[in-house]
Amino acid sequence: MAGSKALPTFCFLLCAASCALAAASYDYMILSLIWPGTSCQPGWFWKPSCCVDPLIDNPERDFLVETMETYDSVTGKLVAKCEPSCRFLMNPLAGLTDDLNAYWPSLSCPAQNGKQKWKDAWCTYGNCTSLSEVNYFGRALQLRARADVLHALGSKAIIPSETKSYSLEDINDALVPRIGFSFTVVCTRNYIIWPLIYDDYLTQIRVCVSSDGRSIITCPNGRESNCGDTVKFPTVSYPLHGREDNAVSSTVIKLTSGDEMAL
Repeated sequence: MAGSKALPTFCFLLCAASCALAAASYDYMILSLIWPGTSCQPGWFWKPSCCVDPLIDNPERDFLVETMETYDSVTGKLVAKCEPSCRFLMNPLAGLTDDLNAYWPSLSCPAQNGKQKWKDAWCTYGNCTSLSEVNYFGRALQLRARADVLHALGSKAIIPSETKSYSLEDINDALVPRIGFSFTVVCTRNYIIWPLIYDDYLTQIRVCVSSDGRSIITCPNGRESNCGDTVKFPTVSYPLHGREDNAVSSTVIKLTSGDEMAL
């Protein structure tokens, strides 16, 4: 009798473990790179729409990491929050802090350092991977540098401007030689006269990467761009520090070759 009562309990635990494993299953990731020129466009009454921590240098005027999400290619769905509890430590990231501040900052208002943003990324997506903290964040930074989106666009004369617009086709054509068919261009639509007259602003480039975070890959699940035929690509202004200038591509991060090999 004791054995027969234990069997349903065992089956229940086995099922629960299997379901938990299935829920945590992912086989590729998407690196979301945001354009701060759009994120920091002034809001209503010129209220700043982004802020940076006054205690650190301004982030780079380049495409910045927003997050690196985990996905299941079979379902095409996001895989997130795979653990009921999450432990996030800054100590393992000590060697990456300067690069995280430069290329993975918090732009939310009121101004704050990036620790909460990094914790959210780790606890939502990083915990679903087999990567350590330093590998999750370090490889995301390396992939951002390898994609070098700003340089790829600039090589085709697509440069930040307050007056020019660029065709979505030209943007795609500029990126394919650099990162292949691994990306989706995402825009934010600003209506001038709803619903007929509007501008689309380049907001994100979403890049598909391998499950170990080492390689840029062709996206398993195709995603259409939400941009119209023409796209604005505004210059970057970080309003809290009152500095404004055109973006300049930064092609490498400050990791030494030894650090890179360790990731």
